[in-house]
Amino acid sequence: MSSPAPAWGRYERLMPAEIERIHAAQPVAYLPWGALEYHGKHAAVGLDGLKAHGLCVQLAQAVGGLVLPAVYIAANTIKFAPGLNHKRHSLNFSEDTLRILAREHFAQLADEQFRVVFTLCGHVGQPHYDIIKDEAAKFNAAQSATRIIATSETDLIDKSVVIVNHAALGEVSFLMHTDPDCVDLSRLPADRVPTLEDDAVWGPDPRPSSAEKGAVYAAAFVDSASKLIHETLKSL
Repeated sequence: MSSPAPAWGRYERLMPAEIERIHAAQPVAYLPWGALEYHGKHAAVGLDGLKAHGLCVQLAQAVGGLVLPAVYIAANTIKFAPGLNHKRHSLNFSEDTLRILAREHFAQLADEQFRVVFTLCGHVGQPHYDIIKDEAAKFNAAQSATRIIATSETDLIDKSVVIVNHAALGEVSFLMHTDPDCVDLSRLPADRVPTLEDDAVWGPDPRPSSAEKGAVYAAAFVDSASKLIHETLKSL
């Protein structure tokens, strides 16, 4: 007989009794961290948060726990990238603001007695990504009751499967898998390979992207992330 599916839920949609039931079964919180950032004409500006949230939902379905809404506060977006002229459709917050929000999210979730807070950074612009990892490391060093995991999907997947990118094959396929209505490949140029300068695309050509590829990438992520969470819980 197969084991029952893990108890999981979307935090903002639940009443206290349901939150407490899931927390008792698996005290893991999933914190998707995205950005509102230009990802070319072919993808929604919320790609990073949509992707991270969708992956956290799949991970919670496999492991159990509670998925929080995505945080859409990011520093170091493409808006101010040197040498580029993609100034519209991105919100860019200060690095100090990012640090405060990371610290306060971690503290609040620890106060809610989560044992593991899995922070999935869908936006890995630098130093944005390193700031969140740095705040996680500082928080972990200061206490032992809650462990913060701060990572990104591409850091948990072998580079032979998918590599870090911006609005390219990897990210767009993830988004086609999690939120297919947020991608329109027909808006990519048909007669040339998209570029960072013209199309905000950095990485492998996104034109062959598909939901099927995204599902493969997502399965690899869930497999790796599940192991990491279980190992972390055992270490506490």
